[in-house]
Amino acid sequence: MKKLLQFLLVSMIGGGFLNLLFTSIVQGVTTEAEIDINTAADGRHPHFITTYTLPDVHPAWPEGTIMVAVMDENTPVPGSATALTSTATSNIIGVLQRRVAENETSGNVMIHGSCPAEILKYIGASGPVDATPGQIAVLRNPVGIYV
Repeated sequence: MKKLLQFLLVSMIGGGFLNLLFTSIVQGVTTEAEIDINTAADGRHPHFITTYTLPDVHPAWPEGTIMVAVMDENTPVPGSATALTSTATSNIIGVLQRRVAENETSGNVMIHGSCPAEILKYIGASGPVDATPGQIAVLRNPVGIYV
């Protein structure tokens, strides 16, 4: 059982899509729960993730959303991030590791690691849009996220 739990923990930390079906038997009662874990990290390269404060009001953002530093004029606000909402390439700090719900107050941002290019998005006027080649180039260098 210990080896199974270690395997599951390593699988979850490694990122990617993982469906787990847990069954527990307690006093003859069987409980099942299916857990879907979607993350941006794909495990090809070690990743570093940090938590950022998100704006008070925002829509839900999927994993793989390109995140930028919140700016106070020309100065980044420490520990604050928001979704990239245009084809711009400035102030990119990383990729949203997991989906965040509408108006969620914080999110985990991968600031180094690897993820598949097809999940990288910026948030356009009508919703998520595929990342541009320029944005992907900035994610690689100087940010350090490899696709």
